[in-house]
Amino acid sequence: MRTELNYHHLYYFWTCVRAGSVTSAARELNLSQSALSLQIKSLENSLGRRLLERSRTGVEMTDDGRMVFEHCERIFPEGQALSAALRVGRESRSTPVRLGVSSSLGRPVVLAALSRLERVRGAAPSVFVGPRDDVAERLARRRVDLALVGDDLTQSLGAGYRARRLDVLRLLFVAAPELSRRLAPFPRRRSEVPMLLRARAHPVRDSVEAWLHARGVRACAVAETEDADLLRHLARRGRGVAALHEPSVRPDLEAGRLVKIGEAPRGLSLEVWAAAPTRPPADAVVRAAVDDLLRGGPLFPRSSAKP
Repeated sequence: MRTELNYHHLYYFWTCVRAGSVTSAARELNLSQSALSLQIKSLENSLGRRLLERSRTGVEMTDDGRMVFEHCERIFPEGQALSAALRVGRESRSTPVRLGVSSSLGRPVVLAALSRLERVRGAAPSVFVGPRDDVAERLARRRVDLALVGDDLTQSLGAGYRARRLDVLRLLFVAAPELSRRLAPFPRRRSEVPMLLRARAHPVRDSVEAWLHARGVRACAVAETEDADLLRHLARRGRGVAALHEPSVRPDLEAGRLVKIGEAPRGLSLEVWAAAPTRPPADAVVRAAVDDLLRGGPLFPRSSAKP
């Protein structure tokens, strides 16, 4: 006897995968964990396939689960788009486009990317800004439509994703005016410099330390964070020297809150990579927005040339 597919159970499975755990999905669906587990078990029984395996970090899909999830990725976004179209007036229809951006890239990159997405007719972009690994995880679970980070995510996420380097932003050493005067000339061999550095895992960290070491400068880390905007604020307070890309510090340089210290270092830059699933989004507006960002020119045409 053939069992009809229960779309409620299928939706619960899809939500569970996107949330990353039964606990998070149950909270989102306003269900108890035990009730949600029973619903997913019922789906597995009706399909005759094991879809999810419990892991230390939440849930992982089986091979059959991945196939079911790919179908869900087409079914439910289309349903949500239809629901949104019916809720709003004909002239005010818009489609959410979800962008994830690594906080290491800084506020100007976020704003430039949003402006690019807003050019697509009917697109209503939203943004998540957080650590690079959180952005990558959200992309893997389809909780964002595309991601901007400082490296090629296809190296870790695999062949199911496409990526493109959008920009290469040159780095400048900047500091508060008073600290800059104390440290001049910079770099000075056998000097010790208070540095505001990226976190150890960040690709810029090693290149900045190597550049300083080659010039006989000892970097004394007074702050280590992936948050580019926090580094900029700490530099403005005179806490140390930061290596930040030009668009992120241009307003502070023009206002005199920060100054360039030393010459612009050759060979030090920050890459901006865009990544999205290889399978095109079901929604035409989302598809156009993702393609426009991935295939467009640099985010900062006047300052993106690599030194």
